[in-house]
Amino acid sequence: MNSLKVLSEEISNMKNLSNILRRSDISPLERVTVLVHNSIHKEKNGKDILTGSELHSITKGWYPSTSEARIYNKYLDIVRLEDTMKMDAQMFLYRSEVTILRNQRVLDTFLLNEKRFKKNIHQTVAQNISREESIKFLTRNTYLQYEQLLHLVTLHNLPKEIRDDLLLLDQEITSCEKYMEDQVFLYELLKNKKALSAEEKQSIVDRIYSRMYYEGVRKIKKSTAEKDGFILHGFFADLSTRDIFKKFSGSNKESDNEEVLLHIEELANNKGVTIKGFVQEKLLSWLDNGLFTEEYAPLFMSECFETWSGDTKKNHRELFMLWYEELQKTKRYFNKLFDSKTLSRKVIKREFLEMNQSVEIVTGASLYTCKENVRFIQEYKKQIDLLLPMASMFLFVENNTTPIVIYKTLCQLKKLAQKTSTIFDIDMAERYEEYIDSYQQEVKLLNFSLSKLTDLATECLYTEESFKYRLDFDENCFTFDLSDTEEVEVAHIATMYVEEFDKLEGWSKKL
Repeated sequence: MNSLKVLSEEISNMKNLSNILRRSDISPLERVTVLVHNSIHKEKNGKDILTGSELHSITKGWYPSTSEARIYNKYLDIVRLEDTMKMDAQMFLYRSEVTILRNQRVLDTFLLNEKRFKKNIHQTVAQNISREESIKFLTRNTYLQYEQLLHLVTLHNLPKEIRDDLLLLDQEITSCEKYMEDQVFLYELLKNKKALSAEEKQSIVDRIYSRMYYEGVRKIKKSTAEKDGFILHGFFADLSTRDIFKKFSGSNKESDNEEVLLHIEELANNKGVTIKGFVQEKLLSWLDNGLFTEEYAPLFMSECFETWSGDTKKNHRELFMLWYEELQKTKRYFNKLFDSKTLSRKVIKREFLEMNQSVEIVTGASLYTCKENVRFIQEYKKQIDLLLPMASMFLFVENNTTPIVIYKTLCQLKKLAQKTSTIFDIDMAERYEEYIDSYQQEVKLLNFSLSKLTDLATECLYTEESFKYRLDFDENCFTFDLSDTEEVEVAHIATMYVEEFDKLEGWSKKL
């Protein structure tokens, strides 16, 4: 290929090629390469590199042997095939973009008139989408978070007077499980123990720190400063991040968030450690000196009745032990369902504050087929029914536009052009990049409208006040992810050109 590179440089430098092209040692491949370089230059700049006499010399002005002519024509076949593929790719792109625009109009009509239109969607544009298809799509993309479900079932199994007392202890108890999880965590570590091991202390410190610092918050702020990942209104049990920083700074004065964080940063810098190192060291020391024994005692150690919102009827310890006992019953209930395969659970990755976190879920498919006559099962099924119009609309758009297939097809055509580029030592895939970029922009606009289905679905669920067990769903399920690595079948145009290029490539390898 060295001779091709020399030839390419001479072409790009606009040198006179007449004498070079008349050389007897120029191979058929080199001749076709010169033509390809000239053609691409003309396509970009509107004029040839080669003169008319030079074009004549490289094509009609030489007298090849039979074998040379055969090879020359085969390389021309590759060029012609790529040229035809480029035109077909362009038409394929145009048709695909027109299809997106047509479906965009239907989608926009649905979004603008959803109250009137969503009830009749199966009888109108989405008539080819069966109820079963929509249910399968939704159950695949929705679920209940296990820890939250465990918490809520426990709460609603308790008598109302106990629930009312617990609500005084934690005003967010009906929507967030963290407070009671932290109390259970402390109980199971501290009960019947006079001293904690180093590992147990570290586990408490790690748990507290996980409530204080979120790397995703720092990323959202686009900051490189460690202090910007801390949330001062965060809590572990009854211990707030702000109280922790007050303790460590030795200051009782009220300061704004930035002043508090700057002061902690300064203290850590003075010790030559990170804020994390500073905080964790101080927490370990505090655990040896009264944390969760003399200060911020967990519920199971408290005989008090007072809360910020009023007094409870039972003291804190009684309330916690009733909670803990009911929690164990709930765990046994769910374990029985999981062991019998009545329900299924798994761990998924989901994004929170621009960070991936592992979440244990109860799968939608198992919830929908479950025959248990319990509230969370019935509520899940009712929510699926509410979401059917949105699912049908999305599937209608997906079936008619097949964006992932189109995108993968264009990428496959680009790969074929890249192979041709290698043969002729020049980028012949640039035009395909333009096609792919154009299609990505169209899908981006389509996704913008489709993302409103997520808002619509959320609105449907949260305006229905009777739900105690609201499902979660993959927020990206109503959009198209072109970066998805899952293998899909490409359109016929790509498979056809793969076969044609394979034939020509098999021939070229024999040379």
